[in-house]
Amino acid sequence: MEKDTLEKDTDPLDNMLEKHPVPTWRQAAWPVMALMILAVTWANFSKLDEVAVSPGNVIPLGKSKIIQHLEGGIIQDIFIREGDLVFAGKTLMQLDLGSSGANIEELKVRLDSERLTRARLEAEATGQKQPDFPAELVERVPVQANAQRRAFDARKRQLSAGTAILRELVKQRRLEVEELAAKKRAVEGNIKLTQERFNISTELLKDGLTSRVDHLQIEAEMTNLNGEIQSIQASIPRAQAAVSESRRRVSEDETRFRREAQDELNKTEQTIARISELLKKAEEQGVRAEIKSPIDGVVINLAFTNIGNVIKPGEPILEIVPTGENLVIESRLPPTDRGYVAEGQSALVKISTYDYARYGGLDGEVILVAPDTSIDEDGNPYFRVVIQPEKSYLGSTPGMLPIMPGMEATVDIRTGQKTVIDYLIKPVLKLKEEAFRER
Repeated sequence: MEKDTLEKDTDPLDNMLEKHPVPTWRQAAWPVMALMILAVTWANFSKLDEVAVSPGNVIPLGKSKIIQHLEGGIIQDIFIREGDLVFAGKTLMQLDLGSSGANIEELKVRLDSERLTRARLEAEATGQKQPDFPAELVERVPVQANAQRRAFDARKRQLSAGTAILRELVKQRRLEVEELAAKKRAVEGNIKLTQERFNISTELLKDGLTSRVDHLQIEAEMTNLNGEIQSIQASIPRAQAAVSESRRRVSEDETRFRREAQDELNKTEQTIARISELLKKAEEQGVRAEIKSPIDGVVINLAFTNIGNVIKPGEPILEIVPTGENLVIESRLPPTDRGYVAEGQSALVKISTYDYARYGGLDGEVILVAPDTSIDEDGNPYFRVVIQPEKSYLGSTPGMLPIMPGMEATVDIRTGQKTVIDYLIKPVLKLKEEAFRER
């Protein structure tokens, strides 16, 4: 009876628990708690890098070279394409300068002609028998050399013809002087004889041995001879002066001939200098018709790609990014990160061309942070930051995976460190500071 009563008083739920006991997690809780404690401890002491991420490009430390042309012209040939690697001195384009280009060959012919003229005029001005033409000119332009030689001979003949008459006149005047001198000597001899006759006649007249008429006749003859000698003596200086005048005229003709040659020589020298300057400019212009690379580098921003395009004077044609200079990475840092970035901080450069997961990145250092913002093409502000990588290639083998100007990159600038727990509680702290403050 009591047994039945106890069975009736027992709760069916208790019976169920006795038959099917609830499993306990007490034994598993301790390991979980231990793991949580370890995780919290690790999160509190383990530190992670804080980075400022910015896009960038590989650029040379030196400036790119903008290629222009002074005169401009029409493109005759193009020897490069966008992205080509070129070396200093390589011909990039050939231009046709058109009417702006001087005819070099024509100037050379004119210069040779003037140099031959100069040699002829030098011979005329200095009285040489024949002009001394440079051998290379005679060989290069023999026709013009022969023409100048004939011109020299013609000028000499013209001078000789003009002076020949004067020289003949000098000869005649000199003969007149000689005739007067001979006549003077003869008259002087006659005077001497007549003087002796006059002296004898005077003695005879005193003695009455001759007539006075004969004596007067001898005296008259003596007077005539004296007059004649005086006339001859007066004529000799005039004849000598005529000789001197004729000689002076010969000398004047020769001097005038040489002076005219010297004047022409001076003009020719000026012409040669002017043509030489024009030729120098034309040759420089001809050299400039070949547009050559001034440096080793990579061709970018090629503005003209078709033969026949017209290039205006001073218009940019292309740019060459130097490859021989130190390469750096120029990144565009968002203004929100500017306060955390400073020169000297380390950075990790990830080159987009090479898979970062496979090839890794480049360690570098921030060497420049712009003091002010710049504006990109979309109008967004940024700070220019320059990173100097430790090397210019990825991996351990130089030259295998080189970085080159123009490559894109992602730059992680290490701005500091923060524990894991700081990262975890940062949203909570931010929520605490900013939540429930709206009006």
